[in-house]
Amino acid sequence: MKRIVIFPDWQVPLHDEHVIKTVARFVWDYQPDALGHVGDATDSTEIGRWTRGLRGEFTGGLEGGFAKTRELFSYIRRGFDGPFHLMRSNHEDRLENAIESRLPGLAGITVGGKLLNIQNALQLDDLGITWHEQPYEIAPGVMLQHGDEGGLSQIPGNTALQLAVGVKGQRKSVVCGHTHRAGLAYLNGMGDDSIFGMEVGHMMDIRGAEYLGKARANNWGTAFGILRVHEGNKKKVRVYPELVPVELDGSFVVEGQRYGGGK
Repeated sequence: MKRIVIFPDWQVPLHDEHVIKTVARFVWDYQPDALGHVGDATDSTEIGRWTRGLRGEFTGGLEGGFAKTRELFSYIRRGFDGPFHLMRSNHEDRLENAIESRLPGLAGITVGGKLLNIQNALQLDDLGITWHEQPYEIAPGVMLQHGDEGGLSQIPGNTALQLAVGVKGQRKSVVCGHTHRAGLAYLNGMGDDSIFGMEVGHMMDIRGAEYLGKARANNWGTAFGILRVHEGNKKKVRVYPELVPVELDGSFVVEGQRYGGGK
């Protein structure tokens, strides 16, 4: 049984560092066969279209957000050296979009011999993290995506399920983020031919999400995902998805064992 842990959106510097590091320590103990990250590791607030020309564009915090994201990736790598996959996302796209729309003269610029892009800003090669521009089959019949590739549903799990069935002839399950909702939905039950969509929530400190309004009203969920790949039947590999909710104190339970807490 192979095990793959999936991280949700962090949106550094709007992240919840306690939760991220607690799950990182769980990964050290659990030692899955691989890690996946659905993207939006960084928020890149200063170069988003919603802050253009406004105060948020001039905070000077862009590199600080990149540095903290690198620090968190490095923290995970302290105790896990296996395959680590990171998806492109709308927030990771912000650097390339800003260069293309505002400063096209920077296109092709190199810093220290490396192109100015998000992969190099986050030093992914140095960290041994594989960057994916396109949906990636992280387990047999299961695609890792960000979640912004199609329409959105307010029902947790349905955005991922719509992506799973929206590509004609694809017939592959989808694990994604983007919505910040935590949900698991099946197309046709839980049998051998089942297709599922799993949205793995977020690891943000929503007190920093000012766009939610003063009440911070939302139907988001702090969580992460696990895929268990059973290859015992050579005719049909089965993938069992699990959504792991994180409690307000930062604790969660996997396979009967509680991790974290004390937040």
